[in-house]
Amino acid sequence: MARPSEDSIRITLDAIERMMRVFNTERIIYLCGALASLVLLGYAAFLMIRTGSFNLEQAGLLFGSGGLFTVTGARVVFFLNRTFNLIEDMVRKLAGLEPRRE
Repeated sequence: MARPSEDSIRITLDAIERMMRVFNTERIIYLCGALASLVLLGYAAFLMIRTGSFNLEQAGLLFGSGGLFTVTGARVVFFLNRTFNLIEDMVRKLAGLEPRRE
């Protein structure tokens, strides 16, 4: 089995760095959305504790913030998963292993 050259490793690392930069803006946007949803969740909890009751407005805040957190968190995980899958594919190719099966 041939050892990977320094050039192929450098090319692989450059590709990974470019991939991370491509998804950087999206990750920041989705992380800000997740932060906003956590703030909404905290506000809904504060309202429930302060009023001592549960009404439709608070339920909307709870479900809305939970849904927003789920969507934004899933997108961040999706982008990171794609990047790490690319890294795994490149490392497997450099190591001379079979491609991964999904």
